[in-house]
Amino acid sequence: MDGGGSEGDQRVRELLAELDAHEARIRELEAARVIAMDIVPGAVPMERYAFPKRCLLLFGAEGPGLTRTALDLADDVVYISQFGSVRSINAGAAAAVAMHSWIAQHASIG
Repeated sequence: MDGGGSEGDQRVRELLAELDAHEARIRELEAARVIAMDIVPGAVPMERYAFPKRCLLLFGAEGPGLTRTALDLADDVVYISQFGSVRSINAGAAAAVAMHSWIAQHASIG
């Protein structure tokens, strides 16, 4: 042995560093919250909700909304406040409104 480490030792160190980086990324993703966007009893109004920096916004189909399973799996359920008799927003429009709310809370706009 040469005492200075071999190419094999260097490759092992590189692989361990990669593994550490992947594990850190997995922990980061696991910390993300699933936010269901639906106007259902118990949901929090979007205007009073602090969106987490790392989150996945989940939208349902126009009309039926999200399934019970999707709502149960979500960390939080949030709705977009509406007035009058309209209780449904097109899913694309709802996504745009929710994403803008996230941006307003987290983006550094100079």
